[in-house]
Amino acid sequence: MTGFTAFLLEQGIETELPIGLNETLGLLNEILPTFSHNRHGYLLAAVSRGQLGSRWELAVKVTDPATGEPISDQAVGYVHVSKVAPDATELVIPPRTPDGGIDLGHFDSEGEYFGAFIFLMINALVERRLMELPGAMPRFS
Repeated sequence: MTGFTAFLLEQGIETELPIGLNETLGLLNEILPTFSHNRHGYLLAAVSRGQLGSRWELAVKVTDPATGEPISDQAVGYVHVSKVAPDATELVIPPRTPDGGIDLGHFDSEGEYFGAFIFLMINALVERRLMELPGAMPRFS
């Protein structure tokens, strides 16, 4: 794992997207099937914590390449989306820490798959001009 990956896992990311909550959820549904790492895919599953129409907490799960089903019921990380205004949504990938409620001892113990997910998410948002960076993000390795 690179130092930058470790930094993102420890610090998380937070950005405001210039699109509404429904558009953000639609975008996540659109781009997620394009995400893969080591031939595994990803899916987002709603967590019971949230408020319909204003806030969603989504669990990031790694999928089996053969079946498309989650490898484990355990999430490798989380994504939170919250309505800020009718045309603005806050997207947060919270820090991944041992006391953050994620079982770090299971499938993704080094944060490899969640780190790749973060890189893929940032790159997808930059490509769609929903997030600005001073330079291009490297591809995750």
